[in-house]
Amino acid sequence: MDYPNSVPSSGLVNGKFVDENPLTGTPGSLIPATWGNAVTEELLTVIRAAGLVPSETESNQLLRALKSVLSQDALPFAALAFPTVSTTDGRIAVSAASGTAGGTVSVPGGVLVGLCEEVTIGMTARPRGLFTPVWASPALDINSTYFLRMQVRDGALVCYTQKGADTDAIPASMKGGSGVSGGGFDSTCIDMLVARIVTTGAGTLPTLTLLANKARLEAVGVWSGANGNYSVTLNWARKPRAYLAGIFDFDDNVKTDYGVISEDTGVSFVGTQFMPAGGFTDRYMGRVAITAWAQNLSAVGRMNARVRWEV
Repeated sequence: MDYPNSVPSSGLVNGKFVDENPLTGTPGSLIPATWGNAVTEELLTVIRAAGLVPSETESNQLLRALKSVLSQDALPFAALAFPTVSTTDGRIAVSAASGTAGGTVSVPGGVLVGLCEEVTIGMTARPRGLFTPVWASPALDINSTYFLRMQVRDGALVCYTQKGADTDAIPASMKGGSGVSGGGFDSTCIDMLVARIVTTGAGTLPTLTLLANKARLEAVGVWSGANGNYSVTLNWARKPRAYLAGIFDFDDNVKTDYGVISEDTGVSFVGTQFMPAGGFTDRYMGRVAITAWAQNLSAVGRMNARVRWEV
């Protein structure tokens, strides 16, 4: 029987524990054996599922078991998708603010991101869907180039900035953040490149280039004209490859030398090496060199060209 001002014999009030109240004479909860046994069995089930033998002398078995169970859906890096930002253009609306040094950058919260969490270091990871936290960088150095990146660490999406250059190679670890430089590499399955940050003098606003992250990125450029250099803005988090999707004789003149060059090799036409202004394709710009000569080699012909970039 339950008496006034007493805790029910189950030891719980509305399914929850209550504290003892000496002023009212209300005793605290008594944990029923069925509840204690149920909770204990729940924990032991996780430990056993990881192939461990429960031991009263070890205090980290549950943590080890959780790591083991979570790793069961892990895949090799090569089998995982690239990061994806859920916005229409695949970019996060990072903002910049000026400061006494090189300024700061901020990430808005609540943007859904698909990024893999490393499970076995350097080998496997598992896909995660996480929302960006509200985050602001420390003060940045003046006259520097930084890259804003994200990783999943201990189940949470973490933002960080690292100095670097656009030519930085992807590290063997597939992730950055361990040094003061080298952070300019392309997005990997476990480390997402979000933006390029360039600072100048003290008190000035950093310049931001927001970069797109999708599992698949594609752009098409179409040009009609004589020989020259043409380009299309990309601003992607990974350097694409270019594919010639079509070439057509625009003016019907029979050409002796013609071509569309969109990769990292120049091609000689009548003794001239063609190189698009700014170099060939990088993550920011897709560049093309077009040459088209008429049959008598005394006039420049015209061509239609269609080039696709994808990654």
